[in-house]
Amino acid sequence: MNDRINRPVKAACLACRTSKTRCDGQNPCRPCTLRDRICTYRPSRRGGPRRGHRQAVEPTPLPPSQAAAIIDAPQSTPSLTDESTLTPVDSNLWGSATPFSSLGRNHDSGRALKGVWSPPHTESQGDLQGPVLRVYTSEEEIQNAYYHFVHPCLPLLPPPRTSSLPQENPHIFQPSHGLAGTVELSCLPYQPTSSLSLALSAILVLIPPPHDRNQSEPCSVWLRRSYAQLFAQAALRTAEKEIEDFAGGWPSPAGLVEGRTFHPQLPTQLHPILALIVLSVYDLCQCGNKSRMRMRANQAITTAMDYSLHQLDENAIEAQRRAWWTAVIVMYHSSAINDSSPIINICDPRITTPYPRFDIHCKASEPWSLLLKAQDAIVSVCDVMRPVTVKNQNGSPALDLREQACRLDRHILSLAADCDLESEAAETDRAENLAALSLWKTACAMTHTARVKLHRYRAFSDIPIFLEKHCDLDFLKLDGFPSQTASLPAQSDLDSIFPFTQNESSVICLKSSLAISRALAGLPLSVYLPLRTEPRISSDTTGYTGSLPFFKCAAMQASYVLYMLVHRVRAALSSKRLSVCYPLLNHPEPVTEVQDANRLIEELRNGAHSMNVCMKRDLIFEGISGMIRDLDAAYSSLFPN
Repeated sequence: MNDRINRPVKAACLACRTSKTRCDGQNPCRPCTLRDRICTYRPSRRGGPRRGHRQAVEPTPLPPSQAAAIIDAPQSTPSLTDESTLTPVDSNLWGSATPFSSLGRNHDSGRALKGVWSPPHTESQGDLQGPVLRVYTSEEEIQNAYYHFVHPCLPLLPPPRTSSLPQENPHIFQPSHGLAGTVELSCLPYQPTSSLSLALSAILVLIPPPHDRNQSEPCSVWLRRSYAQLFAQAALRTAEKEIEDFAGGWPSPAGLVEGRTFHPQLPTQLHPILALIVLSVYDLCQCGNKSRMRMRANQAITTAMDYSLHQLDENAIEAQRRAWWTAVIVMYHSSAINDSSPIINICDPRITTPYPRFDIHCKASEPWSLLLKAQDAIVSVCDVMRPVTVKNQNGSPALDLREQACRLDRHILSLAADCDLESEAAETDRAENLAALSLWKTACAMTHTARVKLHRYRAFSDIPIFLEKHCDLDFLKLDGFPSQTASLPAQSDLDSIFPFTQNESSVICLKSSLAISRALAGLPLSVYLPLRTEPRISSDTTGYTGSLPFFKCAAMQASYVLYMLVHRVRAALSSKRLSVCYPLLNHPEPVTEVQDANRLIEELRNGAHSMNVCMKRDLIFEGISGMIRDLDAAYSSLFPN
C-alpha cells in the first residue's frame, strides 16, 4: 500500500463519491478496505491540488496587434452566398480580447452551455455584461416584431389580426463564454421555420435589445452583424427551396394553402417572394450592396410573375396585392439607385393586379399609386439626364433635353400637388395608420427627389463635396479633385439644352430639398411603445427608434443641395455681392439683404441638421454609415459650433 497522502486528493474513488465518504486517495483507499468494497478511480474534472497565491497562473493577454486584428477582422461584409466567411473564431482568443472574457470563467468545463437567454423584463437582464442579441422564441413573436419595426416602413403583410398590437418585448440572448466566437443558429433558443421569418430575423437581430449599454462596442456590432448574415444566408437557401417546391404554380388564387404559414392570411407560396424583398432591403441597408439588392429584387419580381401575381383581378386577396406591389416598389428603387431600367414598367399592360388597400379611413387616395409614380419619375429623370455629360456621335450634347425636362417638370409638379392631399389619421398608433403615413411621406420625399435630380446639375454642375460615392453624386479624391473627368458641356451648351436658368434651378432645388427634409422628419418611428398617449422614451433606454433606411438617397440629394447653397450664400456675403443670391432670398431689399441671407443660412442649417438626425437614427444599419460620415464631416465644416 502506498504511503498516505496528507494533502487533499486529486479525486475520490467512485465508491466514496457514491456514498459521500471522505476518501484518502489510496488505492485501495481506507474506507473501501474497511468495507470490503471495490475501489476504482475515474479522472475528474474537479478538485486537484490547491495553488497558493504565488502559484496562481494568470491568463496571458494577447499583444495589442493580435487583439485588434481579432476585433477588426470581421468588419467587412461578406457575400450571402459565401458561407465560408462565417468561420467560428477560436473562443480562447476571442475571450481574451473582448467583453466575453469576463463571462463563464467559473463554469464547469464539462457543461455544454450554448448561451444564456432570458425572457423579457426579468432582473437577469441587468446582470448580463458584454454583447447581447435580440431574439424571439416563436413565429408569433417574430410576426409581432415585424408589425412594430418593419410594417410601418414596408407593409409587406396584410393588416394585423387585432387593431392594438401587444407590446414588443424581445428576449435577450448572450453567447456562453465557451462559444463566444461561434455563430450558429443552433446556439439560439429558437430557429425560424420559413424563409420569410428567417429574412425578417436578419433585420430584427440588427436592432439592439432594450437597455443594451454596449450596443456600439465592436464586439456587439460584430455579433449582430454575424447573426444577421447567418439568418440572411439561411433565408436565401430556404427561399430557393420553397420556390422549387412551389414550381407547380399557384394552386388556389383566392384562398389559403394548407400547411405552416407565417400569417393566417398569407399563403405559403408568398413566403419566398416576401423573403427576397426583405433580403433586397437588407443588402442595401446593412451591406450597402446595390447590385445584389437589384438582383434579389428582380428575382422577387420574376418569381411573382411566375405565380401570375401581376395578372390578378379585384378578387385578389390583400396578401397577393401587397406581395406584388411591394416587390415592384423595391425593384423600382433598386433600378433608380443603380441607374438602370426596371425589368417591368408600372404602365405595362400585362399588370392588372389592383393596388392594396389600407384598413383606415382617410379622405386622400391610397399612397401606393403615388409612391410608384414618384419612383417612375425618378427613373425617367435618370434616363433623361444620363446623356447630359456624354457627347453623342456628332460631338454635341443631346439637344432634345429641353422638351423632355419641361414635360418631366410639369409631371413632377402634379405629383407634388397630390402629396399635399395627405390626410392625417386620428389613430396614429395603429400599424396600418403608421404604414399609410410612412408611404405618404416617402412618396413626398421621392417626388421632390425626382425634381432635385432633374435640376441639380443645372444649378450646381455636380461639383463634388463628399469624399465617398453616394447614390449618383460625384465624389472627391484625396487630392480634392473630382474622382473622374466627365465630358462637361460648355456654359453656352448648358444654356441651350436646359429650359431653366441656373437661378431658376437653384430655387427649385432649395424648395424641394426643404420639402424632403420635412418629409423625412415626419416619418413615423418604427417603435411605438405601448400604443397609447404617453410620451416616447429616449432611445438609450427603450431601444431602436429608427426606420428601414432604404430611401436615404433622398436625404443625400437634399443635403447636397443645402450644403452647396450655404457655400454660395456665404461666398456672396464675404464678397459683398449678395445681389447674385437675390432669387434665393425671396424678394430681398438692399437694406435688409444681410439679414435675409443670414435667415436663409439658418433655414438651410435647420434642414441639414434635421436630415442628419434622421440618418443617425438608423446608424445600426452599416450600409449607410459612409453617408452619415460624409454628412457629419460636411455639416461640421460648415457649422463648427
